[in-house]
Amino acid sequence: MEGNFCNIQVLLRAAEFLERREREAEHGYASALPFSPSDSDKRSKQKSRRICAGGNRSVHNELEKNRRAQLRHYLEQLKKQVPVSSDSSRNTTLNLLRQAQLHIKKLQEQDERAEKLKGHLRWQQRELRVRLEQLQRGTERMRNNSQGSTMSSERSDSDRGGSQLNLATWWKVLSHAIYLLL
Repeated sequence: MEGNFCNIQVLLRAAEFLERREREAEHGYASALPFSPSDSDKRSKQKSRRICAGGNRSVHNELEKNRRAQLRHYLEQLKKQVPVSSDSSRNTTLNLLRQAQLHIKKLQEQDERAEKLKGHLRWQQRELRVRLEQLQRGTERMRNNSQGSTMSSERSDSDRGGSQLNLATWWKVLSHAIYLLL
């Protein structure tokens, strides 16, 4: 209840102050208040003001202290994450915030480049898979042709083995390349 009374008193004082300022602005000089409260009212108001002001001031000071501590904490965390440039003579808060801004832009650019590279690699992977499927189909056709053929070949058995060995080696290299792209 006393807290509400203090808040009301503060609001009343603020309203009186604003009215006084408006009158001063209209006349161009400081004017006295038209209503003058009695002496007893003045004493009670002064007493309640002292009580409220002391309470409000300590609350304000505590809130400000907490705000500054929290701000200091966040700035310390930012210092740990942002690389400090050697060209700045003093490590001020403003310099720290500017460095953080530059660092964020640099990270965003790196992210964009990484996304482009990722898209390019995905495209290459798709192309390689298509090429692999084509080669697999071609290999199957070659096998079918060689198995279905009844005509004798001019090549010897050792030549065919060498050809199959080269194809097998090539197949391993291609499979390994696709694995690396995945």
